[in-house]
Amino acid sequence: MPRLQFVTEIDCPQNRVWEFHGTLDALEALTPPGTKIKLPEPRPTLGQNARVTIVVTQPPVPFPLKWESVMTVWEPPLRFVDEQGAFGPWKTWHHEHRFEDLGDGRTRLIDTIDYEPPLGPLGKIADALFLRRQITAGFTYRHRKTKELLEANP
Repeated sequence: MPRLQFVTEIDCPQNRVWEFHGTLDALEALTPPGTKIKLPEPRPTLGQNARVTIVVTQPPVPFPLKWESVMTVWEPPLRFVDEQGAFGPWKTWHHEHRFEDLGDGRTRLIDTIDYEPPLGPLGKIADALFLRRQITAGFTYRHRKTKELLEANP
């Protein structure tokens, strides 16, 4: 199963980084250009066992995909885990968000993604051709944007 990890140090206190990431507003703010998401309204509160269905349209797939995300771990302000629930674009998706207090109002944000593409051997080919690069580009954008937003408004 592929694993990707993204790490960024942010000049912002751990509690503030947690508060930002612990809402669906963060997902909307951190969605890269070119990707469209539709979030439920009213927006549910995230927490242990929360289930959220989002609709994602992301090139190169030309049609929207429904994705149920389940918060399987919720440990403020240290970490939370979202996993694909009963439906979504992946065979499996496990995403851990960690927030390490570095002291002096600094936080290390660590995103670890374990995923398995759908469609067996075809999914492995798609992963090699574009899925891994697409995930990497998306999380690189998310980390850069998180740093930019939170350092501008700690």
